[in-house]
Amino acid sequence: MTGVISVAAVDDHPIVLDSVAGWITAAGGEIRVVGTAATVDGLLAGPGRHADVVLLDLDLDDGTTVERNVAAILAAGPAVLVLSAADKPLAVRAAMRAGALGYALKSEQTSQIQAAIKEVAAGRGWISPRLAYIFATDDAADRPALSPQERRALQLYATGMPVKSVARKMTISDETVKQYLGRVREKYARAGRAASTKLELYHRAVEDGHLPPPPQPRFPPSADREPGDTRPRPSSYRGNLHSRHLRCHDPHSGVTPHSGSASAAP
Repeated sequence: MTGVISVAAVDDHPIVLDSVAGWITAAGGEIRVVGTAATVDGLLAGPGRHADVVLLDLDLDDGTTVERNVAAILAAGPAVLVLSAADKPLAVRAAMRAGALGYALKSEQTSQIQAAIKEVAAGRGWISPRLAYIFATDDAADRPALSPQERRALQLYATGMPVKSVARKMTISDETVKQYLGRVREKYARAGRAASTKLELYHRAVEDGHLPPPPQPRFPPSADREPGDTRPRPSSYRGNLHSRHLRCHDPHSGVTPHSGSASAAP
């Protein structure tokens, strides 16, 4: 990536946000801060949503999860670099599976964090050297350990992007994207989980937390449904055809009852 890199930061500690601009400025003008906030929603409501990279703290006091926060930032456009004090494997894996492209510790040298920002802005993964051991293995035998680049390619491709668009988004070649996706498919195949089609890749990505699950449909109350029951109906479901509030045609009687009228005789 050429030019000045724009960065925003989300952290619920004011002292951290106040210091970001200082050490960012030390990068010699290559990086600039365009927004800070205590919550992801607050950041995305302002100019921070247009940043190249968002520095995200894991443990925010607003009750949000890392999966939700990373998904919201990615949907707005910026790449995510987690900047956290947490160095536990579970926390690191959760952030990277959610879609963060990098993970840096707050105890890193300033130059290391600046290097991480530049790598993430260029679409490349970056993990603190002290955390690299975590990705040598994974915490489930059937869940492949993907590199940050493999995971990013999977996330973009599985949500509908063609290979060329993924390549542009990651600033790499089409062939490199195909190589990443090929490795992902091979790793899932070795784990005994089919991922040969785009739809199967999407399902694997959701199952392993690389993508958020799709929202469940909600249905309006009806006469044959208990209050609070929002379970999906089969595609052939047509509701309660004898509800007095529905219009329906009885092919046997030739009568089309109107709302409020009695139902046609069975």
